[in-house]
Amino acid sequence: MWGTPLAAADFGLRLGAVLPTKQVVVSPGFQARLAQAMGVSRVARITGLDRTGVEVACAVRPGGHVLQVCNGKGLSAEEASLGALFETAELWAAENVPPGRLVWGSRNELDGRLGAFWSATALGSAGTLVVPRLWSDSVRCAWRQAQELHSGRTVWVPAQGVYCPPSGTVELGPVSVTWTSNGSGAHPEPRKAQLHALLEATERDQLARALPGGWTEESVRRRMLRTPGLEQKAPHTAALAQALRERGFGVYLFDATPYARTPGAVGLPVAAAVLVDLEEGPVPLTAGYACALGRDTALLRALLEAAQSRLTDIHGAREDVAATDRTAARAFAEACASVRAKRQASDLPDFSRDAGAPTRGLRRVLDQLRRAGFTQVAAVPLDAPVPGLHVQRVVVPGMRISELL
Repeated sequence: MWGTPLAAADFGLRLGAVLPTKQVVVSPGFQARLAQAMGVSRVARITGLDRTGVEVACAVRPGGHVLQVCNGKGLSAEEASLGALFETAELWAAENVPPGRLVWGSRNELDGRLGAFWSATALGSAGTLVVPRLWSDSVRCAWRQAQELHSGRTVWVPAQGVYCPPSGTVELGPVSVTWTSNGSGAHPEPRKAQLHALLEATERDQLARALPGGWTEESVRRRMLRTPGLEQKAPHTAALAQALRERGFGVYLFDATPYARTPGAVGLPVAAAVLVDLEEGPVPLTAGYACALGRDTALLRALLEAAQSRLTDIHGAREDVAATDRTAARAFAEACASVRAKRQASDLPDFSRDAGAPTRGLRRVLDQLRRAGFTQVAAVPLDAPVPGLHVQRVVVPGMRISELL
């Protein structure tokens, strides 16, 4: 069983229906051109390093600035490889700044002349102001054009909230915010890239609101989902969860959607998954999170991410992530095992009917954001490594960024 991949056919899964924001058919030639353009030396299938059977691939980019290794996961080896390449493309686009697309000046000088210029304090999903003394409306810096998605109007955002160039390449002005890749998406279809970016930003924000202090005994008890009934409301997730249990894992699923009364609750399904190694191997516990239009998709993505996190640790892709505290992990696993879950999968919102077409999906997400009070949402089209790929970055003022991994 060790290293034996789980085939999508084993679950009767239709990838296009289950994973609408990632499903794409591209030629091997396109993948090769994309990898070469980004300096990717190898895309490795690392599924066999673990026993979950979930397909995971890593794209190795020795010259990368933000990260040198990006991972992808999925229900097929091709999907995992594409995920790793698309993740790499998001970082490549952030590292490679086109000077000709930038406008320089202070907010006082430019605001109203070319459109609205958003302050660094309004970056929200795209970063936090951490050095206030380096920012004011009179500070000259680089700006990047964006489109406000509710109105269609042109706006400008501080370039330092979008780009992260290597030192000594392109100047962006005094850096006063923490850069993050949050709210990025890459896909051959621009609307799907935008949808992925919006769902990622929403996931991070909603987790910060649903679990503001991280996981607690109360949140585990109140948010854990019952296994009975999962097959009816989230059949694809139920199938994968059962397969993982048969391979020696404890699987715990959670509704991480903020309660309706929570300020800023968007109302899209947000899921969490915890994977416990019952054989007490080198990676005792991992977690995964996801926001999607459909509840089954959100739960499945969270579970796939939890499985990917195991391999991220096993093959040493992330030196910036500390090793798991085994004592704390054991305590958390015991807390999960002791809970008699009462929450049903049907308690998660479900907009899967809007997932079939990216335009309809985007409209749904934007409507939910507006109702939650996020009245400004900007999208920045970044330069892609190759023609035929689109990279989008979203900026949503007022959003938070959860630190949960």
